[in-house]
Amino acid sequence: MKTAICAFCAQTGMLCKDCQTKLNSGEITETDVTIAKIAVEFEKEFPNAAKVTILKTIERPSFVLILLTPGSIRFLTGGRADFDVRVERALHKKVKLMEKSKNLRKVVDNIFAPALISGINTIFVPVRSPKPGQPSVEEETIIILPEAEREKLPASIDELVALVKLISGEDIRVEFR
Repeated sequence: MKTAICAFCAQTGMLCKDCQTKLNSGEITETDVTIAKIAVEFEKEFPNAAKVTILKTIERPSFVLILLTPGSIRFLTGGRADFDVRVERALHKKVKLMEKSKNLRKVVDNIFAPALISGINTIFVPVRSPKPGQPSVEEETIIILPEAEREKLPASIDELVALVKLISGEDIRVEFR
């Protein structure tokens, strides 16, 4: 499994000069190191996990989101494979595994889970263009949730909106109906 640190460092538990530099500069965190160590042990038990690449680890106060290459989750979960559970035990925090996607619906569904989204609407808002000939319309994406789903959200609305922006680059607005 490809992780934030090299395989040698993950296996030995000691960081080489390059990985230590990444840690000191803030490019990676202690959480990345912990996840890499767990990944090495997991891969010994489940060799298909070698096909997985961890793209990014995003820490939030209530959970850790692990962003994976598309098609990777099937190698980490199901049957006895329980990579997310092992990471949860080590970090004492909820863990969400998510595959990178350009599809905004998939990104939002994964981030907002276990809450169920009833709709995603794109509206076009007219704006005053400072220069003639430039587009005078902006898109705005609205995520609609039933009021009953509010308690199921894994974090605050602001935190979830920021996470969607970080992963997809899209600005969203959340409404309860």
